[in-house]
Amino acid sequence: MKNIIIIYLFLISLVSSLYAQPTTNTGFAHPLQIEPVALYTKVRGNIGYWHKDFNGVKEINKDINVEGEYKFSNSFSVISSFGRTDYSQTDTAREITWDRWNAGIKYGKVYENGSSQFLIGAGLRLYDKKRNAEFRERENPDFYLFRPNFGLGYKYGIFQIMSEFRFQTETNRHGKESSLQEFKRYYQVGIAPSFSIADSVRIFTELEYREPVDRVADKNLRYFNFYPGISMNTENFGTFSFSLLLGILPKEDNAIDRGIRFSYFYFFDTNQ
Repeated sequence: MKNIIIIYLFLISLVSSLYAQPTTNTGFAHPLQIEPVALYTKVRGNIGYWHKDFNGVKEINKDINVEGEYKFSNSFSVISSFGRTDYSQTDTAREITWDRWNAGIKYGKVYENGSSQFLIGAGLRLYDKKRNAEFRERENPDFYLFRPNFGLGYKYGIFQIMSEFRFQTETNRHGKESSLQEFKRYYQVGIAPSFSIADSVRIFTELEYREPVDRVADKNLRYFNFYPGISMNTENFGTFSFSLLLGILPKEDNAIDRGIRFSYFYFFDTNQ
């Protein structure tokens, strides 16, 4: 992990020396990992990978998905996504599934204060059952998912920071629970500081912590991850980003060991 961080810092310094210009972007930059509370009109494509190897059991997860968001007013947007996941675990069959159908609505408001900007936002996202999927410790495909979130942001000069607080729970079709059903729940906090080191290059140092409501029953949901990353804007071809996933908690307590993600963004807003 130490060697990866050293390589990452070297790449940052190299890019910084090549692009020594001030930034002129006026909108909030899109985080690479945490779910943003800022509003966008965008299409985003992701290719991701993570694994966990502990006590002789190895999990490998590969996914590809596309997310779309449409800002239909100054304060609201709608969002949805679709994709496929390739999951395998030691001594179990490989499982390839479609992502859950989902839809959400977001609220965001930016307040100007001289040369700085403050952001406040919230959202609600609902997920359908996961079709043709087997039950795993991390989720029950026969339940729906309910995910509200809230967050704040701040921007001053080349520095930006965005935060998110999220709660997610599983529920049945009636929004109720029974004593015979186990519903997995967690709280999640994310923070995404970023710095513009050039007009088209931004570095991210995101952190994300997840805590299950029932730590004993749902211990495989818990993690504390560090996501170093970089994004590069092009004039006509959108934005490309690359980020790593590095676990911070001890291996036995972190749901994920390591991972990587490549993303492509196309923003239809002119200020991104």
